[in-house]
Amino acid sequence: MTREGAIHMEWDRSTERSPGFVSSWRARAVLPRRHARLASRMSRSDRHAPWFAVVAAAVLALVSSLRADVPSLLVPATGDSVSADSPVGPLLQPGRGNPADSTQRTRAQRAQEQFQFARGLETSGNLASAILAYRNAAKLDPRLADANYRIGLLYASRRQWVPAAAAFAAEVQRDPSHRDAAREMGLALAQAGDSARAITQLEMLTRRDAKDQRAWQALGFAYSVTGRVHDSERALRRAVALDPRDADAWRDLGVVLASMRRDQESRAAYAKAARLAPRDGAVYVNLGNLESLANRPVAALAAYRTAERRDSLLAFAYRGQIRALLALKRPAEVGAVYRRWLAVAPRDTGTRLEAIQWFDAQGRGDIALELARDGVRLDPRSGEARLQLGMAYHAAGQVPEALTELRKAESLLRLPEQRARVGALLRQLRSSAPDSLRAVYAADSLLHEAPRDTTRVGGPAGAR
Repeated sequence: MTREGAIHMEWDRSTERSPGFVSSWRARAVLPRRHARLASRMSRSDRHAPWFAVVAAAVLALVSSLRADVPSLLVPATGDSVSADSPVGPLLQPGRGNPADSTQRTRAQRAQEQFQFARGLETSGNLASAILAYRNAAKLDPRLADANYRIGLLYASRRQWVPAAAAFAAEVQRDPSHRDAAREMGLALAQAGDSARAITQLEMLTRRDAKDQRAWQALGFAYSVTGRVHDSERALRRAVALDPRDADAWRDLGVVLASMRRDQESRAAYAKAARLAPRDGAVYVNLGNLESLANRPVAALAAYRTAERRDSLLAFAYRGQIRALLALKRPAEVGAVYRRWLAVAPRDTGTRLEAIQWFDAQGRGDIALELARDGVRLDPRSGEARLQLGMAYHAAGQVPEALTELRKAESLLRLPEQRARVGALLRQLRSSAPDSLRAVYAADSLLHEAPRDTTRVGGPAGAR
């Protein structure tokens, strides 16, 4: 199976250190590119206005789950429902299947129908429903090939490594010779943090077939997760020796060499990967990381810009450019990068939040307000977008509009803890408001907050 993956880099948000390197196996996409979601959450910098820290804390991911029932077999007709004129069933003869065989064939046919239905759902991007349909197919016919394997791939695409490993293990149990499932099982175990089992699994595959190039590459990743970088290098060099035209393997080798600060060798590996896959922006992201760690911001910026040209959806290319521009003390160019980023990822509330933070900190509250309004126009029912717009209004001094948007956010956010944070934010703003705005906040509280019941036992003296 062709793997359309990309190496992503990790950013140390807590200490603002230089970016690190992550193997392509860690962030590879197991589905076609049009299904992959780039979800890059931005760091919250302490240098921005305090209210943005509250906004960032309130922007949480919402998840939903679906459930489907497995279809049941039809109940055979009872004796009373059979017509007296019905012909007598034929006697069983040698070579003729027994009645259970026809039922089994029916289940197998229905399993195939569910499998094909799941493939259609997967192609259309409806991944949660596809998982349920594949699971129904596997229950109807446990012998059906690839149902659990596809489930594992879908879970892996959502970075749910534990259920992915379980699904791949089920496929291997069905067919121990399923090489792809066995390899993906090892990778999922490594991603889930079970490195010992992952290495055992992948080493077994390389012993079983010493020429399995993809198993060697996967083993190289598993070694790197545990910090065994020299073993990782040996495994990846074996992979590129078996297939010198595998750009992914060269790229992964470059990552490992960079982690050992062997920069020249790492650059050479990245150069080979770039020649073999000229449209792969991830190679240039990692090259940018390398140059950034080497304190070469000009070279890093050039690499990140090349990555954007190769793949405009690669979020790390934009983030790398922002960091390089700040290192070069060219903040005037940062805003343009944010605008290009939002043009390709307009519904990424994390990116929009940081862009709003940036422009507000640069004294461009008008642009910050414009970006916040764009977010609400894209999704009027988004509590996060309403929250960002409310705080942008507040920063611009438009308090009535701010209160309106914050109350809308409070009603649209689904989780109680999210709504509680908005309520706490409103109380904080009210307590710090100048005297000229006390009446505005009092009117808002009177309209939206239930008055205290002072007639209860234990209320103020004389209230009873």
